[in-house]
Amino acid sequence: MIRNLTVLLLLALGLTMAGCGKSGPDDLNQVFVTVSTDYEAAVPGESVTLVWRFKLASDWHLYWIGRNDSGFAPTIDLDLPPGWIAGGLQWPTPERHLSEGDILDHIYRDELILLQKIGVPVGAATSGKAALVGRVEWLACKDSCVPGKSTVSFEIPLAAQHGNRVSPVVEATRDAMPKPLPTGLLTTRWVGQTFQVLGPPGAELQFMPTVDCGDLVNLIKDGQGARLSLRFQAKGNAKVNAKGNTEGKTVGPVRGLITVKSEDGAVEAFITDFPAQLLNTTPDGG
Repeated sequence: MIRNLTVLLLLALGLTMAGCGKSGPDDLNQVFVTVSTDYEAAVPGESVTLVWRFKLASDWHLYWIGRNDSGFAPTIDLDLPPGWIAGGLQWPTPERHLSEGDILDHIYRDELILLQKIGVPVGAATSGKAALVGRVEWLACKDSCVPGKSTVSFEIPLAAQHGNRVSPVVEATRDAMPKPLPTGLLTTRWVGQTFQVLGPPGAELQFMPTVDCGDLVNLIKDGQGARLSLRFQAKGNAKVNAKGNTEGKTVGPVRGLITVKSEDGAVEAFITDFPAQLLNTTPDGG
């Protein structure tokens, strides 16, 4: 509640604007936003990747696009030339952050790098430049929260070939992105309203739900450990189906990220998407 009141007061006073100061971000200018491309030029009929970099002042953080108890993730509203198409933002793995009052968020510190693929139409020119404008908004938090925004205007050269790679962070950022869950890495099962997850021997697990995940009973308690027992709240009403069976409520789905920290300290994140589970399917009157 205190955090929300702080945000409202700051909104009333006006939004913080990001800039590129010589000394870098600080407690007065918490976030600097820049954008670059993975290659020197955009090519007709192909794609180019935008690299959005949010540099944060010490001890400040930004929010993940998934489920949080407070705050909201950065947004980017992008104006493109006619025929160009913007893909979705690609988000790296956040860290779990528990603050006073049992507020559980998933956050980024120091620097957040987002990748965004842009499709270039076949009929685009092979010379000159394409102008793009990104309107960026965020909420940065430390002891209090400060909303901010920045308008970033930039040009991308057009050519028949991509040219040299100009942003070496792209591959490293892609490598750090959550990956599809490989078969056999985790052992999972539903036991009633609880989704159980067992990882490799000696591994420490964390679950970070997306906004479309089912409602969890207690993510603070259930969301990390050598094994996970994620309790879900049941939804829906019991009914009798066409075969005369009583169908109960549903739990889940289980959607989000599971991080696996191995005994050597290495951490990998995997995308999880398990469908909702139907509870208590029994013969009518049974």
